[in-house]
Amino acid sequence: MSEKEVCDECGGTIFRNVNDSILKRRYTFVTDTNLKMCEDCGAKYITCKNCGALLTRVHLSLDVYGVRSKCRSCGNDDPEVAAWIKRGGG
Repeated sequence: MSEKEVCDECGGTIFRNVNDSILKRRYTFVTDTNLKMCEDCGAKYITCKNCGALLTRVHLSLDVYGVRSKCRSCGNDDPEVAAWIKRGGG
């Protein structure tokens, strides 16, 4: 990853891998291995399956307008997230 990862919410740059059983039950694209949390504000992100960069922020009140399916780092489009957006969320 060439670009430094930056939190959309607070501008933080330190992230750690986390597990969140509630987010996993709510969103099929959240797994044990693809969730990172910003150390500064606690915002959670799923990571790109291709390059591991932050893909999009996830939280319990997520709507399709706040979700990205295309990685800003490598351009890979996550088909599972894209399908969720196309369905209108939920």
